[in-house]
Amino acid sequence: MDYIHRGDETTSKQFGGILYSLVSLAVLSKGNATVYPVMNLGDDEYENVTEFLSKFSNIDTGFIKKTNHRTRIVNLFYKDKNSVLNISTKKTYDREENSTDPTLPVEFDQVKDLLPSLDGILVNMVSGVDLSLDALKNIRNNFKGYMHMDLHNLVMQTFPDGTRKQMPVKDWHSWVSQPDTLQMNESELSIVTGDNVTEYETAEKILKSGNVSSLVVTRGRSGVSMYRLVNKENAGEKYYDLDKTDFARIDSPQFIDSTGCGDVFAAGFFYKNAEFNRKDQHLALNFANKMASLNASLHGVEDLYKLNN
Repeated sequence: MDYIHRGDETTSKQFGGILYSLVSLAVLSKGNATVYPVMNLGDDEYENVTEFLSKFSNIDTGFIKKTNHRTRIVNLFYKDKNSVLNISTKKTYDREENSTDPTLPVEFDQVKDLLPSLDGILVNMVSGVDLSLDALKNIRNNFKGYMHMDLHNLVMQTFPDGTRKQMPVKDWHSWVSQPDTLQMNESELSIVTGDNVTEYETAEKILKSGNVSSLVVTRGRSGVSMYRLVNKENAGEKYYDLDKTDFARIDSPQFIDSTGCGDVFAAGFFYKNAEFNRKDQHLALNFANKMASLNASLHGVEDLYKLNN
């Protein structure tokens, strides 16, 4: 659950976290796919969340596990109503965050029986500890279909007082080598490896690390970039080279709130890639870019049904 604080304006409580990706995925698939959320949910919000999800006929809540661990609360303190990304100060968000303890991580046993029936898996590290590296490896080893991963808060460390700060990821190589396509914002990309190198060099390291065929970097108001390793030939010599394509931002019809834009982007990119078997990742990115823009003109998760309008 998110508590949004914007300057002197009234604080608002709203659905947050994985629900942005989950609900937008259900809406964007237009009933042509069944969405199976696999997650743990605290008993304090279980009835509230599952009742809301029951409004979507193509969401199967059978793999949501009710626990006695309270649902995570994230407080987001924005400096102004238009805050998205401050690209002038080392690519840091001009908002502050704190949170309660995260929800318990998903274990491999919770998803293993579902794997044979899936066409694709979207992994969103919305709290940073949503599942362990071992669980992710087990999923990858037992699922040969398409997997997209939003690195998200894997780089975010929560301290005892609830404050959060981006930190390099231990075993980053193992994490990023599991999915077929990978997504992160430019702030996350700048810190994930802990190396003091350029974005281009970090992207190259990631794309040479394993399965990843494309790395998508979201930049808020500055648009989106896609890095890919492509086959090239020069004077009869064949080699791989890093290709970068930049996509301009799509302005929101009426900007309200940037919360959840990355999660909606992930759902759109994942769904279109799954639908077209990753044959046109530029099409998937353009679609995701448009949906993220529309999300910024909506009032939270409850308004996501309008993505289909």
